[in-house]
Amino acid sequence: MEPDLTKVWTRAEVREQLGAILIESLGVEASAVRDNASLIHDLGAESIDFLDISFKVQQAFGVDLPTRLIQDQILQWRNLQVLASVLAERHGVSVTADELRTVTPSTVGAIFKYLREKHGLAVDDSAEAALAEAMASRLVSQMSSMGLDMTGIDTGLLANLLLENVHSPKVMEEVLRRFTVGALTRYLCDRLAAASRLSD
Repeated sequence: MEPDLTKVWTRAEVREQLGAILIESLGVEASAVRDNASLIHDLGAESIDFLDISFKVQQAFGVDLPTRLIQDQILQWRNLQVLASVLAERHGVSVTADELRTVTPSTVGAIFKYLREKHGLAVDDSAEAALAEAMASRLVSQMSSMGLDMTGIDTGLLANLLLENVHSPKVMEEVLRRFTVGALTRYLCDRLAAASRLSD
């Protein structure tokens, strides 16, 4: 069944339809599908569930969800591809993610020490905090562009977590808490509005 791409939705209709999709896909009670409910942490969505939700959203609204993009971005963060890119941009050092993964412990300090010794990178200790802050800001920006509600997130907290461990699962946990019902509703409304399919 193809989506009706001529249908004009109201925000209330988008929220109601999305709620019905989440209830069906995740097997949760309607009362659990609150705007501030995290799809992963509160509603228990897993990777396989996102495939089902994405399919149903495409069928209902004709809009592709950014779930695959978010998962790809998380993978790039976890395997240190983003760190390698930020190091190249900020310090002009060409280092692969594979090489960075060999550094232990997995801290920004240890990585800079390695880069000083192996690549002759000339940076002082203040560069560590600046790198972690740049990475945290990039993460917030990237995830905001994919529909996650990153307002009010503490980039300083993210930066400190990254300083301690560039693989820190706490960073992604904090980010994925922002993948909420409300954020997903806003994302859908934005896409529908861009296609002139949302009424005020």
